[in-house]
Amino acid sequence: MPANAYSREHKLRKEAELQSLHLDLASLRKQESTYIVAFAAVPDLLVNQIIEIRREIRHVEDELLALHVESIQIPAREFYWQAFEAELANDLERAVKLYKNASRHPYPDAESAVQSVRHFIRTTKDKPALIWLPARVQESRRPWLVGLVILLALCFVIVFIFSSQIFSPPTESVVVESTVTLTLTLTPSIILIVPNTPTSFPTNTPTVTPTRKPTSTPTKTPRPTITPTESPTSAPTLRPAPRIIGPKDGLVWEDGAIIFQFSDLQFKNDELYCLNNLRGFDDTNTENWSYPPVGNENSSIPIEANVFRVAKTQGIKCIVWSASIGKSSCDNIISKNTEARVIGMPRPCDLKAIPAK
Repeated sequence: MPANAYSREHKLRKEAELQSLHLDLASLRKQESTYIVAFAAVPDLLVNQIIEIRREIRHVEDELLALHVESIQIPAREFYWQAFEAELANDLERAVKLYKNASRHPYPDAESAVQSVRHFIRTTKDKPALIWLPARVQESRRPWLVGLVILLALCFVIVFIFSSQIFSPPTESVVVESTVTLTLTLTPSIILIVPNTPTSFPTNTPTVTPTRKPTSTPTKTPRPTITPTESPTSAPTLRPAPRIIGPKDGLVWEDGAIIFQFSDLQFKNDELYCLNNLRGFDDTNTENWSYPPVGNENSSIPIEANVFRVAKTQGIKCIVWSASIGKSSCDNIISKNTEARVIGMPRPCDLKAIPAK
């Protein structure tokens, strides 16, 4: 068989392999879009799979370029792989611009890549507990480094707690008791004494017996008891409820964490967003599961996927939630509650069929 026949067969095989890789990548992007719609963080396993398959696509494209396949030589390819390198270097703003340039020509995965990077920027922008961790790609490529950083942070927190307990001076609690004594002074009553025997006079002189007026003994008039009245305390005025940005009402949870996002308010130092009890209902609309309130000073509250997985294993089909504003903690609520919203597991729920609380 001639050599050009071998090269043509090799080209066809590589083109088929490239097409298969693009189909696999499209399938992974479809899974990723479910997390994007739910405002949820994309799992690291799915991120790693997308990165690896894109590297394979780049390798096959380089082989086809070496075989002088003209369909690979398009300007969008250069923009796309420059954006891929910027994404790996955590230069996300530049990556978005390059991906948008690649989508104009177009390149198959460019639009999905733009949505993915924008979602990553949006979900990690207000994440207070994870801002010190490495970038998403660096985290996936060096998992041992992430574990070491977490271990060092935990050791630092434990040492700080024990040192504060050992070196802090003991505090004595002083209890001041105040006693209020009310003394009631009674004014002595006045008693009139009238003699019972009349004054005697000589017999030859007519005697005039004075008519004695009946005397009445004054009775004690009890003083009215004055009961101190407490001044009525006006009920505190509740602030308006925070405005919910996501997730949308009637969300159907498939898998992954959910980030509850609110409008950014100018809070004081001791105020925070409060995600009220997550209430779970089974097939009979009976509440058989709940998750305690969660508070955060930032406008996003992430809830891990394991919370919803536990609810699903217990037969929960609907989760009802609302939010409010707390002062110092979620036990002291200073605002009205938002309207209740529903998360379906694994199909949409009807809020009207769920008992109100």
